[in-house]
Amino acid sequence: MPRRRPRRRREEMNDDDEANAARDCVVDVSRASTSTASETYARAYESDAELEDARAEARDARRRRRDAFAARRDACEVVIVVEGGADVRAVRHRGGFSRDRAKVVAARHRGAFRRRRNAEMEMTRERMDEIERLSVKYDAPIVVLFDCDTAGRQLRNAFLTRFPRATHAFMGAFESSAKEDGTWHARGNVGVEHGEGEDIARAIARARRADPERRAFTRTDLVEWGLVADDAAATDVWAAFGGVVARRRLVGERLGVGDCDGRQLLRQLNLFFTEDEVRRALDALPARGEPIPPKMTDGRADRGYAAPGDDDDSRALGFDPMAYIPPGQAPPGFE
Repeated sequence: MPRRRPRRRREEMNDDDEANAARDCVVDVSRASTSTASETYARAYESDAELEDARAEARDARRRRRDAFAARRDACEVVIVVEGGADVRAVRHRGGFSRDRAKVVAARHRGAFRRRRNAEMEMTRERMDEIERLSVKYDAPIVVLFDCDTAGRQLRNAFLTRFPRATHAFMGAFESSAKEDGTWHARGNVGVEHGEGEDIARAIARARRADPERRAFTRTDLVEWGLVADDAAATDVWAAFGGVVARRRLVGERLGVGDCDGRQLLRQLNLFFTEDEVRRALDALPARGEPIPPKMTDGRADRGYAAPGDDDDSRALGFDPMAYIPPGQAPPGFE
């Protein structure tokens, strides 16, 4: 048998009546203030003709603002995404991409650029949404221009997933390395901010779209070019040329993808680069017996923990910081 609803006490009924009365009072005040504002706006003009002229002027101002935005939208050619604020200034001032010509966006903006637990760099979804809205607003394509290092390659992979139709621009280490010590970076630091205006403009003009289905290069090609070790060979035939590791690093730096392992380099070649571009990078490699250029993409001079003259993090630290460490174990020297 259903239970009867308990009768409300008189105190509760009185409280409800007071709340209803207060709400009615607020509604009356709001209506009165609205009507008063309308009357005040109408009384600000001596005649109806002046009121209509003011309204026409307001409509003209809104139309001028819409026309100005339409002109800016038509003038905007591209939305360029770089890593930091210094890169934004370099693209705008030295590259010639003014505020009207292009919208240059920094990925490192208010915490939008971060490192994941697996040490990979990523961008937040909110920042990606802002870039997408900017591209839609100005009806302009997206061009990605990141540094020639591991972080830049990881961020580029994130853009491949979110913006598959975006184009990618590349600047090699020889084009984007600091030529001398500065306030914030030492000589040899790699970044778009260090590039010359002509190199920045040329890289953006040559931006290309990724092709995930392309299979123009194979591992056999990398073995033939001395970029991957041949497991069947008894000796390292490329030792006199600096070794496959150094040659692969130099090719990655030349193309603008940074230091890669064999699988990463093969993926980048098939995604972005033509055979002629790869051939030019191979032709720039040192010949037999020539010295190997030092690594310029690790930023060691900025971190300050390696001794002068060291050309490898593993030599400075005593172990390879990128080597795989099984769970439950510690790197050498940290047991």
